[in-house]
Amino acid sequence: MVHHKISFCTVCMNRAMHVKNTLLKNIKDNADYPNVEFILLDYNSGDDLYTWAKSELQPYINSGKLTYFRTTDPQYFHMSHSKNMALRLATGEILCSLDADNYTGVGFAAYINKQFNKDWNIFISPPFIGREKRWWDVQGRVCLAQNDFYHFRGYDEQVMDYGYDDKDLKSRMEKSGKKRITIKDTRFLNAIKHDDQLRIADGFSTKKTKELFISTVCNETSEIIYLQDDDAFERFFINNEDVLRPRKMYTGKYQMEAAGIKLLKTNGKGFMNLTQHTDDHLVSNDNRNFYRVTSGSLREVFLLERAIYMGKKIYFHNRKNRHAVNINGFGKGKVYKNFSKEEMILH
Repeated sequence: MVHHKISFCTVCMNRAMHVKNTLLKNIKDNADYPNVEFILLDYNSGDDLYTWAKSELQPYINSGKLTYFRTTDPQYFHMSHSKNMALRLATGEILCSLDADNYTGVGFAAYINKQFNKDWNIFISPPFIGREKRWWDVQGRVCLAQNDFYHFRGYDEQVMDYGYDDKDLKSRMEKSGKKRITIKDTRFLNAIKHDDQLRIADGFSTKKTKELFISTVCNETSEIIYLQDDDAFERFFINNEDVLRPRKMYTGKYQMEAAGIKLLKTNGKGFMNLTQHTDDHLVSNDNRNFYRVTSGSLREVFLLERAIYMGKKIYFHNRKNRHAVNINGFGKGKVYKNFSKEEMILH
């Protein structure tokens, strides 16, 4: 049996508490496989990841089992770009994206190799999410041939936040004739449980959020005005029974005025005026009441649902329109290898 080189690629931005629990265990759990490497990409993490890595990971770096990379440019966590960058830094014939909170399980590398020795025209992924989101935390686990990663041009970097980045890549591979191998052994499907807030904590939407306002349209429907800090707004309609899950979206620009907020269509024409009555209460020019969302938990739920909604739109667009993604490149940026000060540029 050929022992193909397998690269496990993990990205971390402010998730050192997970990496500290998973990384060394994953290395140990795959120590029986003779041709494996682990890639850890520090995606400008603001926690103690760098100091921990410098203190604890040198023996694994010296042995060639691990390579640590750091980029200091990202100001927010861009899900697809970060994964593309990590996989581009890997040297294996088989690449496996592994979320920071995921455990591989004992012998996972050997399992991957066995599947690819049977058939090279495959990719490996977890089961569908299932009831009560059973496999929710391992959906980012995707193993594919390195040449397929480049052929399909990685994860679509239009997907900036959490959700559908991996589903889109798998869909594009399947549509081109690649066979999906589903991981059925539950030993390989474990992850650290955590709340949904962490999924979006450092993402684009969270970082760009300025304000959220909500208005009840009728018993079944509400409207949300989402203001970003770059003067862009998004208007969503949601089903009141679906926990802030968007159904429709409109976009435009907004202007802050003494009396309140002026919303403009994408063509610059006026769309809606929101007059401020109190700090948390605005009234539209058609006499509807909008209230500021002050609950952190509600804001987090909406931002997660928005991220999934935006990723889903791109996923369905790519399914309907067969075309190349990332035509201007993917995973580009500047990184530093193994604590060196010498720049590496990914063009």
